[in-house]
Amino acid sequence: MLEPLLPDTPKGSRFGWPRPSRHEEFETRLKAKDLPTHRVVFQGLNQDLPIIRIPIGLPKYRLTNGRTASLQVEYLALNPDLRDDLFTGDSEMWDAQEAQHGLLLRLSRQSELDQYFADSAHKQVEPLLLDQDGFVVNGNRRLSAWRELLFDEAGKYEHFEHIEVVVLPRATEKDINRLEAQLQIEKDIRADYSWDAQANMMLAKRDRDGIEPAELCLLYKMKESELAQLLDMQSYADEYLRSRGKANMWSEVSGQEHTFQRLVQSRSRLSGVARKEMFKEAAFALIDEPAAVGRLYIAIPDLAGSLDKVTERLSEEFDIETTTHDDGLDALFGDGQPDEASAKETALIGILKDPDQWTRAREVIADVLESERQLKKDIKKAGYLLDLCAKANSTLTAAVKDGLRPESKLTGVEKQLNEIEARVTAIRAFLGKHA
Repeated sequence: MLEPLLPDTPKGSRFGWPRPSRHEEFETRLKAKDLPTHRVVFQGLNQDLPIIRIPIGLPKYRLTNGRTASLQVEYLALNPDLRDDLFTGDSEMWDAQEAQHGLLLRLSRQSELDQYFADSAHKQVEPLLLDQDGFVVNGNRRLSAWRELLFDEAGKYEHFEHIEVVVLPRATEKDINRLEAQLQIEKDIRADYSWDAQANMMLAKRDRDGIEPAELCLLYKMKESELAQLLDMQSYADEYLRSRGKANMWSEVSGQEHTFQRLVQSRSRLSGVARKEMFKEAAFALIDEPAAVGRLYIAIPDLAGSLDKVTERLSEEFDIETTTHDDGLDALFGDGQPDEASAKETALIGILKDPDQWTRAREVIADVLESERQLKKDIKKAGYLLDLCAKANSTLTAAVKDGLRPESKLTGVEKQLNEIEARVTAIRAFLGKHA
């Protein structure tokens, strides 16, 4: 029989002391006189709170850290043998703290915090903020970097054996959420959240913590439309990953913020359930191989704008039967049978969902988009003469309106007019032959 995991770890652990030991240490340290203070806006007040020095092994990581929201679900997806509640269960557990340390260390490396503090001349400047139980509210990434450096080279980084912290007054989860939000939106050296981490954090706060969307917008200084778009982006990205057998692998889409933003924006402008669904599946096919169409944030809106031509080409390529018939689609499209276009789009949805057809479909879509881009260039070239004539007319209009003044310089004007008239004559001659 397996031994149950103990929630508390020995006092010497580098991933947090037992809760009673943390409380005891705080009480002892806070009794010292003439402690320096750090100002924190907390619980609606400017509070000057004492700074204390504690062993680096004492604090625990806050598992609801927003920056690790996506990394946590991906970590569980990559390690299916771990318990499902690793990051949502008891925060005291050593295995959860160890896993969170690894994720935070990954983030500290991405933001080059580890390199910064690897220079022993760079020491702690601002105190970490801990809640009343010793969980880090602000400074999780820094703590992970310091702990790793100290663990690897204790002699070189002995200045991290003790760290400065501020212990916040007893507070509710809502107080902590407000402080986190305030610190996260400040413009400073803190690394920006990846879009998916922010979205998953918002979802967790809404669904797990029961915070209403309006309050989230107030906390993070977002418009309701911005939050709605972010959550829609998360929903499409989640659907994309699941459709590709990559559920929760958020690192796959972390660099595709603008792609999913354009997908949400473009899809909202389309009408018809089947049309929207077909567009989404076609967009997913492009996301699989961005190189096929270049910049996705441009290709996705182009796909929406050329959807009719894409539909026709795909229908030809896959020999789609366009005759409408009663196949139970009434529930999907409303009363009555779908029209021919909807039936065609519905058939294409099935094809675009088939992994065996993704490559072939993507090639067709990419070809249509390239043809449309070339056509636009040709049209633009065809309008070149008119565009320049319009600009010349606008310039001469301004000359008549503002330039006919007694003080205007007249030398050379006659020569310019003669040249203009010669060019006008040449254009008229061209029109006479081709108009």
